[in-house]
Amino acid sequence: MKHWLLALCSVLTVSCAFPNDLDYPRVVGNIVALDLEDAREVRIDPGSREVSIVLEEWADPGHVKVKACVLTDGATCSDLGEWLDLTRPVKVVLHTYQDYEWTLSATQPIERYVRCTGQVQDAQFNLETRSVYVYLPDTQPLTAVTFEAMKLEPEGSRVTRTTGYESDLRSLSLVTREVSFPMTLDCVMERSFFVEWAGEDVEWHLKALQMKVTTAVSEVDAHCYSARVRGVFASDGSHVAVEYRKAGDAGWTAAEDATVAGVGITARLTGLAPGTAYECRVRDGGETSAPVSFKTGEPIQPANLSFDAWHADGKVWNPWPEGGARVWDTANKATASFTGSATTPDESFVAVAGPGKKACRLESSFAVVKFAAGSVFTGQFVKLQGLGAELAWGIPFTGKPVSLKGYAAYKSMPITDTDAAHADLMGQPDTGHVLVALTDWPDQFHVISSSSTYVDFDNDPAIIAYGRCAFPETTDGYVSFDIPLEYRNGRTPAYLVIVASSSALGDYFTGGRGSTLWVDELELMYD
Repeated sequence: MKHWLLALCSVLTVSCAFPNDLDYPRVVGNIVALDLEDAREVRIDPGSREVSIVLEEWADPGHVKVKACVLTDGATCSDLGEWLDLTRPVKVVLHTYQDYEWTLSATQPIERYVRCTGQVQDAQFNLETRSVYVYLPDTQPLTAVTFEAMKLEPEGSRVTRTTGYESDLRSLSLVTREVSFPMTLDCVMERSFFVEWAGEDVEWHLKALQMKVTTAVSEVDAHCYSARVRGVFASDGSHVAVEYRKAGDAGWTAAEDATVAGVGITARLTGLAPGTAYECRVRDGGETSAPVSFKTGEPIQPANLSFDAWHADGKVWNPWPEGGARVWDTANKATASFTGSATTPDESFVAVAGPGKKACRLESSFAVVKFAAGSVFTGQFVKLQGLGAELAWGIPFTGKPVSLKGYAAYKSMPITDTDAAHADLMGQPDTGHVLVALTDWPDQFHVISSSSTYVDFDNDPAIIAYGRCAFPETTDGYVSFDIPLEYRNGRTPAYLVIVASSSALGDYFTGGRGSTLWVDELELMYD
């Protein structure tokens, strides 16, 4: 025994004389969640170790409060205190057994506008010189430009006064006026507008420019049974109209629902046939614009909106027929091994009774290490990712529905689990929800809960239309819902996203165990 101990000691002594080739455990230092005051969006990218932050207009980028920060278990970061200066990118180092450098950077988009009567197009801004250019038709005299509204600095700022040269036909005088909209001003020469913001008096320079206007159709937004047409015209607007016809027809029909504002006209065409080619034009007295062709859409309904078709693969329930069209998916592959499928078919509690009828049942639970909401979404489950999952949201889709109708029932439970950012919700009633969006993403959006990679429905420029319905309390059986889609532009969609969840904050591992949402008989509505 002594010889064995001596031999072991000799080995240890010799090994200590050489460099230690044994690696420390590799624990990657990640920022898992970051909650900042006055931040509209926080997007965390573990691959590049970058945090992209979008601040609200009124935020002070030099003094942003850190409300909560969640790091990888065991990681520390002395660089992340109570406040951040995000006027420039910030480097922070997370310490585990190794060091990991992260970069935090912020943008602060500010809505700016100048609205004038008869304006031809949106004002253009030069932020470096604080200059703004307003475009008016060549028939609009620059001696009398009517300003209807103006916003030049962040929300909460106020345009207080304007200074410019004004003519009384004999001489020019530099005049300063208090601003109160609407107001008419002489804009032959450049004017200054002064904005009160954050205790400062900020000066902007405004130049009014005239443009020749040619009668034309400027935009067509076609749906299934209707279309919205925008156009411009060169006259005083007393005899202007939008006309349309089926492609190949001889006669034209004037739109009855038309609105004239300045040199623009907007008309809504109704009673159109789906999937049909049409033409439209602007008539300005005896002059007509070149016709513009468009085609109405089809009232597309994806498969299995009724949730009647399911099949089981072991413990995993899948919301599509075996070997059939796959529209929906769930996160069941992530929970089935621990608690069984969180999203299942329900034959005993349906909105519409009948042979083979089923509903989609979503239940929130605790899956061994993390809270998991029951959810169903259009797209595909990709893989487990850390303590969460990676989901590819969206199915190819080019329709333009106006709403999503359906039935839902909800059982709300008190919130039992939260992440650090939502700890104040503990014990409050859980909320279920259904949301719908149309997007023109170049590809599906990959939601990754472990890295807080989510769709920013408020600010993503690829969102064409969006709507949401929340269920904040237990319902008395099924209730009908109709979620209007609010369109932000007239672009053609590439993807349809529908998501239902038993806990609206389930992506953030927050909700009540036992909260249950049933959804059934969905239908996209068209106009």
